[in-house]
Amino acid sequence: MKKVLGVVLLTAALAGCTTIGPVRRVAYVCEGGTALDVLYTGETARIMATVGKPIVLQQRETGSGFWYESPTHSLRGKGEEVTYTVGRMAPMTCREDMRQPR
Repeated sequence: MKKVLGVVLLTAALAGCTTIGPVRRVAYVCEGGTALDVLYTGETARIMATVGKPIVLQQRETGSGFWYESPTHSLRGKGEEVTYTVGRMAPMTCREDMRQPR
C-alpha cells in the first residue's frame, strides 16, 4: 500500500511540472548602435537589462514570424531581423549579432 501511495504522489507531483520549451538567447544590434540581449523561453521573451530587472514580453499570435509584447515594449521579427519598439518611440530595426556566441 505504501508503495502504491508513493507512486500516486510522485505521479501527481510530476503532472504539476510544466515544460517551458526550448531556451534561446540572441544578441541583436540595432540602428544607432543599440544592443539587445533577448532570452526566448516558451511563450515569453525577456530583454535582459544591464541594470535592473529584465523586460518580460508575452508571445502574441501572428500570421508569420514572431511577436512578443508588454504594455510598453514590442518585439516583432522573422528570421534574423526584428523590429523593437519602446512606447511611442520610433521602431528600431535590429539584426542578430553573428559575432556573439549562442
